[in-house]
Amino acid sequence: MTATEPAQISVERLQYLIDRQEILDCLRRLARGMDRHDPEMIASAYHPDGYDDHGVFRGGVPECVTWLNGSDTEEGVHAAMLLTHQHLLTNNYVDLDGDDAHSETHYLFVGHLRLEPAIQITAGRYVDHLQRRDGEWKIAVRRVVMECCTLLQNPEDMSAGTRALFTRGTWDRSDVSWERPLTIRPPA
Repeated sequence: MTATEPAQISVERLQYLIDRQEILDCLRRLARGMDRHDPEMIASAYHPDGYDDHGVFRGGVPECVTWLNGSDTEEGVHAAMLLTHQHLLTNNYVDLDGDDAHSETHYLFVGHLRLEPAIQITAGRYVDHLQRRDGEWKIAVRRVVMECCTLLQNPEDMSAGTRALFTRGTWDRSDVSWERPLTIRPPA
């Protein structure tokens, strides 16, 4: 092969890359759904018979969605305990076997606690069994492995100064990440 010839990619290798990307998209969709408090987005990352083991919560998808972000009649753990939060996904390993996959994704969770002036930082791994059903990769079983958790007490509050200069996020579809097309808003 010369520098001007296109590289030949096998069908199997191409399918592997497509599967990995679809799995990563599923995992990122779940993280975004949790951070935007979007119950449909969270549920869309799981098969209907999926199971989540979050340590303090273990159960099926509808119960997991309610536990995380609430419902019309009850508040979820995120809103009850936190002013803001982010689920950050880092290293990811996927072991593919046909329509089954096992994935290990490192996470970093940062949350500003509601009831005390502290920031919670948690690091661990999402260990997932994903399945492709009807052509779509979704989580069948998730187990959260917490490796460490710490609180930063009395964090310096930058919200009165620096934070006030930034766009404020929301926990719904009014968040700027849903704006299509994204527009420029000059300072007033």
